Amino acid sequence: MSKRVLIIDDAIDFITIYKTALEANGLTVISAMTGKEGMEKLLSEKPDVVILDVMMEMPDSGFDFMNDLRGKGNNTPVILCSSIADASQMNFDLNSLGANLVMQKPVDLGELVKQCKKLAG
Repeated sequence: MSKRVLIIDDAIDFITIYKTALEANGLTVISAMTGKEGMEKLLSEKPDVVILDVMMEMPDSGFDFMNDLRGKGNNTPVILCSSIADASQMNFDLNSLGANLVMQKPVDLGELVKQCKKLAG
């Protein structure tokens, strides 16, 4: 059974790009365009990894999603994706949010696939 990845991003272009790369490498992809929809799919679909956009429309920011997720005691691995010019600025929040990795947009698709497979076990 292939590993399942949930992509949560308010930009359909990023969802399409990530989905194409992940599915081409044998992963099953589920997607959502809001944090609320993402949480519903996470709870019902039980993905192995989540790819999460940090800067979605409020109140659906990636930060809010992470706080809600970890607040519920859910330890699903999460890759945060950010278009902030310097992704290293995000690292200060990495431990407090409970994310496993931060990647800067546009992400290296090969690296994204590699990290998803690694985190999914």
